[in-house]
Amino acid sequence: MLGFRAGITVLLGALLILYSSRKASGTSLGFLNGLAGGVLAYLALEAGSEVSEYVEGLAKWVTLADFLDAFIVTSVALISTWLILVGVERRLISSGGMSSSVLTAIIVSIALGLHNVGEGFAIAASLLAGRIASALLFTIGFAVRNLTEGFAIAGPFFMRSPVKVVDKRLFFLVIGLSLLAGLPVVPRALVYYLGVSSELFTATLLTISIASIIYAMLHINLSALAKLGGVSGPLFWISIFSGVALAYTTETIILSSIS
Repeated sequence: MLGFRAGITVLLGALLILYSSRKASGTSLGFLNGLAGGVLAYLALEAGSEVSEYVEGLAKWVTLADFLDAFIVTSVALISTWLILVGVERRLISSGGMSSSVLTAIIVSIALGLHNVGEGFAIAASLLAGRIASALLFTIGFAVRNLTEGFAIAGPFFMRSPVKVVDKRLFFLVIGLSLLAGLPVVPRALVYYLGVSSELFTATLLTISIASIIYAMLHINLSALAKLGGVSGPLFWISIFSGVALAYTTETIILSSIS
């Protein structure tokens, strides 16, 4: 239940940004895209530091075999994810079966879903240690941060133009993608709570998540660049910074509350 409450707020954030975009100007949409790109950038850096710390921690003579295994597995996961996403996008676009906006939103949702498995780990670990208060604080903190992740899911839908009318099809698509991104907190919490845990497996999932986030982030940021005057446009960098600052602030509040 704690995992569910932590993950469901992704949906709230996605619907909030989707409905607020209906009356937004082109510049405002660009800023919202940049904001979403900044959130994704922070999440990619955060997850990347976790994987790097795990792999580099094995770089010792006594754990040389484990280091090589981790290095090879995570490296293959990184490049394979990018190549698979490239192949899928090219195939879908050439067949006309899916727009780039929908594809980007799906990639973001899957990436965030893989990223959010770590949140279930933290909640379950606190419960197993008998730290109920910490588990509740984790839940509240992750719920707040996941609200910002919803921005990144809805962002791709207005990469080209505002969403004037949120019809049933788009509404249910956003709901499905938000649940795909947020609810993996639940099975990860259950799996860890039942005693199944593997650092290499978690690092591999995070690596796939990092690759997917970077891939989707490039799509979103290219849209923001087009609307905010390109690389030399100050508003673009302000929007990116705002996204990073938003994600960092919520993360800091979580850590400060727990400590």
